[in-house]
Amino acid sequence: MKWTNDMYQCLALMMLTEVYGRTEWVKGENDKIDLLLKAAKSRLSKDELLIAENRASRMNDDYENDLLMGLRDRYWREFDDDYDDGYIRPTVNYNHEHYNIWSQAVRRKQSVRMKYDSSSSGVSERVVNPYKTHSPYGEGYCHKRKEVRQFRFDRIIDIEMTGKKFEKPKNWENEWRESQMERVRKEMDYDIDW
Repeated sequence: MKWTNDMYQCLALMMLTEVYGRTEWVKGENDKIDLLLKAAKSRLSKDELLIAENRASRMNDDYENDLLMGLRDRYWREFDDDYDDGYIRPTVNYNHEHYNIWSQAVRRKQSVRMKYDSSSSGVSERVVNPYKTHSPYGEGYCHKRKEVRQFRFDRIIDIEMTGKKFEKPKNWENEWRESQMERVRKEMDYDIDW
């Protein structure tokens, strides 16, 4: 699905509300922005609104992560050597209902159909055999890509179980890890500047 101008406008107003809404607004400003956001949302289909809300949530996570890293960089001297392990893990906000559906599908060995917002290819519909859950990620066989992939729960726009059973391959994890290592090796070879 391609982003429309209305989707971008709605996203911008959601981010304005989320990021700058944390500061003190004049009452009239808050009411005006709420009306603009309500009007922007009303121009979107259900799917468009879900996609925009999902993107706003992820952008908010990125914003908070940038703030956290900025504080760490600015005040790193305040931490003693034992405390600072070199990285801080920011939280990833995701829809817990989507997580629960994925987890149930793992236990029941049922495929899921989901709308997924990939950072590289945008929004697409996928059928996945979910193999494993470890928040904020899940791993499973993607029928579209024809390989085991890792999915971030905050990128799932919508998800439902299909009712179709699948059988999980015994060595899927070892094969998946090897394919990941091979992908990294290829990227490293490609990035080397001779």
